[in-house]
Amino acid sequence: MKKISLIFSLSLISFLLILNCGDSDRSMPAGAPIEVVGVDTSGNGQKDAFGYMLRSKGNTRIVYQELDKNGDRRSDEFIWVGSTSRRSKDAPLQEAVKVYEESDENNDGTIDTIRWFLPNEYISLILKDTDNDGYFETTQYYNYQKKPVRTEIDTNQDGLADIFIWSSRAEIDTDFDKTPDLVVFGTSKLELEEKAVNRKETKPLNKATSYFLNPKLIPFEERSIIGSGLFVE
Repeated sequence: MKKISLIFSLSLISFLLILNCGDSDRSMPAGAPIEVVGVDTSGNGQKDAFGYMLRSKGNTRIVYQELDKNGDRRSDEFIWVGSTSRRSKDAPLQEAVKVYEESDENNDGTIDTIRWFLPNEYISLILKDTDNDGYFETTQYYNYQKKPVRTEIDTNQDGLADIFIWSSRAEIDTDFDKTPDLVVFGTSKLELEEKAVNRKETKPLNKATSYFLNPKLIPFEERSIIGSGLFVE
């Protein structure tokens, strides 16, 4: 599986470089037409990567891609693409970069994972619909080492997280007032999620020791690039 994914990724990179040509520093005129180009990256005679491009004289820019990664003739990854202003000394073209990506991880025909990207392939956060009910209740935040460091879960679907999970602790907002009031401890995120969701082995949370209420207490290696957006007044 890793070998197949690597071949697919390399083919896709080549696809991007071929199409993202011309002077991409120039502004794209309003009303520039969108052209769709399909590529067979797997070599089986079927197109599985589609690039949506804006074209004008001497300027071509990829803005969107659809990928069929499992060969079932249905797109299961949807990528919005930008370009970085930085380029290596030997590169004649600006590098295409992911900005936003939607994917169907379990191949059931429904989007269940959304990724937001920063430059240099940093993931800022991932949204997940883990129970396939159409609501993205789980958010994972990443650090500068490109590792997930905090998971937040919105169990009552009110748009605000009420479970906050780090590597060895989880804090729970049981009355949904934007302030955690219980804490559990564990050695893995799966264990912590199970305890937090089912309210097992919980203890009253001392606000002075809360990671959520006091972000400076979070170990440096567990601090995310982007915060949750919740602010305690």
